[in-house]
Amino acid sequence: MFTILLGLFLLYQLINIQIITGLIFFFFSFLFLFLQVLFFTTCERKILALTQRRLGPYIVGTRGRLQFLADALKLVAKNSISPKNIHILLFQASAIGAFWMSWFGFCNLNFGPGEDILNIEFNIFFLICCSLIFSIAWLISGWSGQSKYSLLGSLRAAVQIIAYEILTSAIFLLIFLLTGTTNFEILVNLQEVLPLFLIFPVVGILMFFTTLIETNRPPFDLSEAESDVVAGYTVEYGGILFGLFYLGEYVNLFTNTIILVICFSGGWYSCLVYFDYLINLVIC
Repeated sequence: MFTILLGLFLLYQLINIQIITGLIFFFFSFLFLFLQVLFFTTCERKILALTQRRLGPYIVGTRGRLQFLADALKLVAKNSISPKNIHILLFQASAIGAFWMSWFGFCNLNFGPGEDILNIEFNIFFLICCSLIFSIAWLISGWSGQSKYSLLGSLRAAVQIIAYEILTSAIFLLIFLLTGTTNFEILVNLQEVLPLFLIFPVVGILMFFTTLIETNRPPFDLSEAESDVVAGYTVEYGGILFGLFYLGEYVNLFTNTIILVICFSGGWYSCLVYFDYLINLVIC
């Protein structure tokens, strides 16, 4: 009888419209993240192949356009083998935590007036906290693997991220002193007439380079010294755990690029201006 009552109570809670709305947002945010990671990995590999005069992916699908499906299935189906004498709880929790921190950073974004997943007032402070915890997950992953190669790789990666996070925090502090807000929506509304990049172009360029460094994009893509310490902090990871680090890195890339647009390019107002320009160009 108690089990039936407990089941009815849980069913009643699930029927609650707020919980259903939250589950729908949760599902579609994850779906959007997976799709954009698959899309950007394919684009990045094809563009790098063109710039480096090599083929790149070309077997799976037409000209390799479905290579991301093969890579995703391989990561999911591959057996995750871990070494002996490791801190298994921290070893697995660091990979899961790295992905969750990148997802929380994504949910912190504003895609339009009132269009956000997490209703957070202090968006910039929340973003800095997520970024620092993401670097701590790197340190824990390298230490828990009980390997000098993973430890050295995690130390190098975390030191680079934390060092340039200081510069990023200083830029955010300057934005706060100029605008008086740390909320992304208010910040975009203040740039409706003139983006901050036109007022402070040097600061915008610095923010662009710090974004490249924090997201491990070329020419700053060897923070963990892969040539020196094998594969950096992920040397002991395989299967879905390695996939979580890989997914979190690309989600972090997507999040930081949107933050760069929000802080210096006027957010969705600049998108509307470019769209109107393209429409007028096509009509004329």
